[in-house]
Amino acid sequence: MAAAAIRGQINVLIATMFNTGLVDDAFLQLQRMREQGRETPAHVVEVMNRFLIDAERIINDISGLMINEPEVDFDKVDGLVQQLKVTCSSVGAKRLNLCCVQHFSPEAKNKEGYLEALGRVRFQFYDLRSMFKIIMELEQHLAACGPK
Repeated sequence: MAAAAIRGQINVLIATMFNTGLVDDAFLQLQRMREQGRETPAHVVEVMNRFLIDAERIINDISGLMINEPEVDFDKVDGLVQQLKVTCSSVGAKRLNLCCVQHFSPEAKNKEGYLEALGRVRFQFYDLRSMFKIIMELEQHLAACGPK
């Protein structure tokens, strides 16, 4: 596949992610920096990959506190949710961040409510992860095409 076609696929995917609210301006800014040559494609892929690793670890930690502990320490869970929101903001994961804000609320501060919130957060994370993985794979194909 030609480099221009791959770049076009990446651009359409990013536009779709933005238009559906999956990502926000912070993600677009990262992509603009790559387009302007201020960041390498490899760096952008590393930022996305680091986000995926960090977010998955935090979600698993929340899950461990919710499922493995007889009494939920809501302060610890809330601290992890705050970490996840910061991580989301760093890469522009808008929908995942909103999910944290909306569903890990004081009104839902019971085990059942937080387990439901965790399910919604996981769903949003998996949706974003699948899109990021497609972009990272396309970037690898693009890199294999050689320099512009």
